Amino acid sequence: MVQRRDSFTLLRERTRWRIALLMCLFGMGMMVVLGLLNARDGRQDSVFLSIAVFSVLAVCLVMLLALPRSTGGKIYFWITIGVLVYLPLFGLQQGRTFHYWAYVLPPVLFFLMRPKPALVAMIAFGIYACAMVAPFTPWIDVARIGLSYSLLVGFMYTYALLEESASAMLRYYSERDPLTNCLNRRTFNETLQEFEQAASDDGGAVLLMDVDRFKSINDVHGHLVGDRVITQVAATLGTELDTGMALYRYGGEEFAVMFAGGDEARALQLAERLRRAIETTTISGLQVTISIGVAVWGTKASSVAAALDAADNALYAAKRAGRNRVESASAHAPRLQRSL
Repeated sequence: MVQRRDSFTLLRERTRWRIALLMCLFGMGMMVVLGLLNARDGRQDSVFLSIAVFSVLAVCLVMLLALPRSTGGKIYFWITIGVLVYLPLFGLQQGRTFHYWAYVLPPVLFFLMRPKPALVAMIAFGIYACAMVAPFTPWIDVARIGLSYSLLVGFMYTYALLEESASAMLRYYSERDPLTNCLNRRTFNETLQEFEQAASDDGGAVLLMDVDRFKSINDVHGHLVGDRVITQVAATLGTELDTGMALYRYGGEEFAVMFAGGDEARALQLAERLRRAIETTTISGLQVTISIGVAVWGTKASSVAAALDAADNALYAAKRAGRNRVESASAHAPRLQRSL
């Protein structure tokens, strides 16, 4: 399943890119310092390693500035993982322990993976790192390294689970209308932008729905009954939608459905099914109806925003024609329809 590129995803990508850029610059500076210190102590192998890592980080810096942020950030962290995995092997080849770099890997993995896959990778790396230092390290020190690494992994995994749960809850409620549990207007606007930017030529349709005489319901029966009407209308519409279709609360008593790959005939058929479902439902003893405006857009060159405006005009046409009906934008605004 392709993740929707909403504001949450974009924020995550920007944050990861900024951290990658900061860590890249910090790492380059650190390699310069380590290279000088190792040169002073005569450790030419470590000097070579510092130069090699510095060169890799320099390439990463260019990549971070040149590539899209989502791509550059991911590649940087994968390269960092590759370097960290190589360091214990380099230590084995040189007869020295490089175990202290192993503690950097767990937080890096959590930037790229879900907690459970990251945990598996961290355990595998811990076993590998201990095996690399075992030939020239006393067994008690290997045990200490393994135990301290395990504690770090345990704390990081616990934090990652908490962060994942909190992020999922925050994301869910930021996308939803609290009364109806439909997707909210902000999410609708983000989806609208995605359709505008999509490279598909399949076209699509938008349905705008409005509860008829809702102000009278509030005035006569009170806002509590009005809330019940809104909630039940949303629930009924949701059960009638095709699989995979999302229902949005577009405004106070307005709802919207938008989908790609649908022609006008399919959209009108769906709209009529939704209208009948509400008409045959009694809510708090009231007979409630809705009016629906339908518009479609054609190819990539079409304007989805113009289709939304046309659906709004069709909705008002349904209201003027007596309510509890479906109207198509093509039947009321042929000039506008030709421009979509």
